[in-house]
Amino acid sequence: MNEQPAGRAIVTFSRGWQTLVAIRSLGQRGVEVITGDHYSMTPGSLSKYSQQSFKYPDPDIDPEGFIDAVEETVLKHKPEDDRPYVLMPIHKESYLIAKHRERFEPHISLALPQIDQIMRVHNKGTLAAYAKEAGLPMPATWIPETVDEFNAQLDQMEVPAFVKIRESSSGVGIKKVDTRKELEETFVHFVDRFELSPGDLPVIQACVPGEDYCVTTLFNRGKLEACMTYRNLRAYPAKRGPGAMRETVEAPAMEKVSGEVLGPLNWHGVAELDFRWDGKPDSDPHLIEVNPRFWGGLIQAVESGWDYPWLTFQLASSGKIDLDAERHLNVKTEIPILAFLATLNELSHSEAGEAALKDGWEKAKAEFQDGSKRAGLKALFKGLKSGLNPKARLAEAQRVLADHKHNVYDVLSKEDPGPAFGIFFPLAVFLKHGKVNMDLITGEGGPSLEDGDSEAS
Repeated sequence: MNEQPAGRAIVTFSRGWQTLVAIRSLGQRGVEVITGDHYSMTPGSLSKYSQQSFKYPDPDIDPEGFIDAVEETVLKHKPEDDRPYVLMPIHKESYLIAKHRERFEPHISLALPQIDQIMRVHNKGTLAAYAKEAGLPMPATWIPETVDEFNAQLDQMEVPAFVKIRESSSGVGIKKVDTRKELEETFVHFVDRFELSPGDLPVIQACVPGEDYCVTTLFNRGKLEACMTYRNLRAYPAKRGPGAMRETVEAPAMEKVSGEVLGPLNWHGVAELDFRWDGKPDSDPHLIEVNPRFWGGLIQAVESGWDYPWLTFQLASSGKIDLDAERHLNVKTEIPILAFLATLNELSHSEAGEAALKDGWEKAKAEFQDGSKRAGLKALFKGLKSGLNPKARLAEAQRVLADHKHNVYDVLSKEDPGPAFGIFFPLAVFLKHGKVNMDLITGEGGPSLEDGDSEAS
């Protein structure tokens, strides 16, 4: 590390695996990193590159308290000299900071779009309307504003389709349906479960063939300065969940569309755009959604030569970036816990195997909640044994597990081992509650298990 710090950064959402990537990126370049979250002992706070950590109120519960706490920290740690000083929000708290940017901009630099720009593309309803208006390729999408409007359009909706709440992450509030009856039932269920009001009802999006691609971007006042794409090799839950294993690819068509989506909005800062494409040269990739913030697969970009945290730090502090010319396409990364679950899911692809795994899981959850932890673990391992059928699937298991051999993990690092203890946080939640929030596993959120969030099951 340099004797003279390259600058100082306040980084929020330190429990996220993507945040850990950002902390290491900045710290390795001599930036003093101060980390914050509304949980203590997060993976990011355990990194050797976290010089200090602070705790703020949950931004979902107490947004004003969150802004006050971050502002206080910004003022407290403001350098006395003119070295670069950057506020780098990582997750959904970015939207609050963008909304209250006037509280921060006199004291610290940031590279964030305006809040109205964020909401235009983050909300799946407004994004679909914007894409249609701009002539951008997107699956057929229906945006009912009332239940009556949904019922009137039901016969026109294509199935299979996805029912999606308008603001979601990590596969929460998204379900694939194969019949109009299932579509109707899921729509009503989501309205009740998430307590949705008219004007904020779920959107319905037709299924399109192909694979999932993620285009990562950095814009400077509407100019696309950096762009790379990766595709998900495995996901959990399969076909609808977040990526568990990824690889870098070339995707000029998707990257062109990404510029057409965010460039006209004068976007400033990072964003990740999800596409689905069937791989045919004469077919258009379909825009699925936009994440107007750092993304769960950030390590894929960094390991491939697109170091977005460092580039964002440069952009915020100087207004320009210096993109490293050395980039790689032969990179694979994965989320350890999620990849393990995806592998188990793949190895238990038979109906009998899946049933055995599910039965073991349900019995384990019941024991963890109301019985003994020992009995719960016994039920879990029994389900694994029956579901996987090790003897019959040894060769297949060896093939699948070989895929992990040379992958890069966003948590595990010999140079910075402390954050690995963050893996035990989801395990502790599971042992306590008998279930675990998917956002927690992916590093995309917290263990709010009593409010109707999805769980790994």
